[in-house]
Amino acid sequence: MKAYKYRIHPTKKQANKIDLQIEKGRLLYNKLLALKKDAYKNKGVSLSRKDLYRQVKGNREMHSQVSQNVADRIDKAYKNFFARIKRRERKKGFPRFKKYGTYNSITLPQITNPSNIGKKTYFPKIGGLNVKYHRAIQGTPKTITIKKAKSGKYFVTVSCDNVPKERITIGNGKVGIDLGLNHFIATSKGEFFDHPKPMKQLSNQRKKLAKLFSKTKKRGNNRNKVRTKLARIDEQIANTRNDFSWKLCRKLLEKYGTIYLENLNVKGMVKNHYLAKAITDVSWNGFTNKLSFKAESAGGKVVKVNPKNTSQKCSGCGEIVRKTLAVRTHKCSHCGLEIDRDINAARNILSIGEIGQDLPKYKPVGDEATTDGISPKQALSMKQEALV
Repeated sequence: MKAYKYRIHPTKKQANKIDLQIEKGRLLYNKLLALKKDAYKNKGVSLSRKDLYRQVKGNREMHSQVSQNVADRIDKAYKNFFARIKRRERKKGFPRFKKYGTYNSITLPQITNPSNIGKKTYFPKIGGLNVKYHRAIQGTPKTITIKKAKSGKYFVTVSCDNVPKERITIGNGKVGIDLGLNHFIATSKGEFFDHPKPMKQLSNQRKKLAKLFSKTKKRGNNRNKVRTKLARIDEQIANTRNDFSWKLCRKLLEKYGTIYLENLNVKGMVKNHYLAKAITDVSWNGFTNKLSFKAESAGGKVVKVNPKNTSQKCSGCGEIVRKTLAVRTHKCSHCGLEIDRDINAARNILSIGEIGQDLPKYKPVGDEATTDGISPKQALSMKQEALV
């Protein structure tokens, strides 16, 4: 499965219809959730997905499949809740009612005319949509989702099945990469790639808007205008990160068929408040997930290795050379090797990956943690690549 995201340019009439359908979906969601909670509280019965389907039968305000998808969302929310309990997570996330503005999408789970998608798009109760198809759709379209972003823009996402592998000329080489803050990426070949860090660039502008937002009256027009401006800055930050990540992933895979990187606990690293903002800005997790998806879809390979002592060990002789985060140059007193500490770490990552050591068992990360790393979780299947 792969999803293609496109920008919609609706007329005022269509925008009102989209907003109305989304609001009806929110009200239906809250109604079904209340029925499910009351049935369990009063009768001790848990309503199944089919029971919820019976509740939406005959609803003429929304298309039958769109209203059934609302029931699917409630069923999925409960399944995720029980899955978090089973994993003994601290935050269980019990399904809650949706406030106004928090429910922002509607989904048509079955497309009647998939051959028309990519040329023109029709959504029930809304009509034909003016979609900007900036690239061709591949595979068989299965579902279509309309979403209203916080910035006020409208997007359509088409999920497709049987998508052919992306044609990328994969390189034959192997490389180890070290993720950091001084340089976003340092490779074992001595290359450096720097991140644009959009949050840092737009932080002053965002702070001014946030301060202005706090002074506006609740439920006022000025408050909504400032909220939209803030959302557009956040959207710009996200788009900059995604654009940089996708392009860098392709550049790396065109040169190297096998990429080794560390499997660090970023969730623990951001507990260090001195580094949390910088780590969030460069979005290590987002990059590694995209790299794994891109490699899998193109026929490459991404391997996560044991991060233990990759920054402290000498890549020349293997001796441990202790250094703090402030020391940016690796100087080995045993073999005389003197190189950038990030390149030294990348070389160690490459050698560990080729040996094939097992992944570590995680422990809390303290202030002595290195500034380079990725998420400990398996890379999720990235189902969305295109951004407008």
